[in-house]
Amino acid sequence: MSDQLAITIQTKEQFEELMMEKEKDPVILYFSSENCSVCHAVFPKLMNLVDDYPITVAKINVDEQMEIAGQSLVFTVPTILMMYEGREILRESRFVDFANIERTLGFATSN
Repeated sequence: MSDQLAITIQTKEQFEELMMEKEKDPVILYFSSENCSVCHAVFPKLMNLVDDYPITVAKINVDEQMEIAGQSLVFTVPTILMMYEGREILRESRFVDFANIERTLGFATSN
């Protein structure tokens, strides 16, 4: 398992602060639900994948943070969004393509 820790977003203000702080840096937003067994299986794989990259991972529970999920147009879980320079550069929902995530990580962290 990865030594890297994910940030758990608990408020809209915390989310907005993270997005402002990381505006120029890549960040992964992991939208999930406590009742989603697929979410529980995908998250450890994602954390192992990002272990070698300088990237922040923020975990967002859609049941608790419905407004953030709605503003991010997240309608299914798990959903992984990668943001870079204030823009969405990757969206993976439900059936996650880890190879695609890794390619995008390579692009976003190579600068």
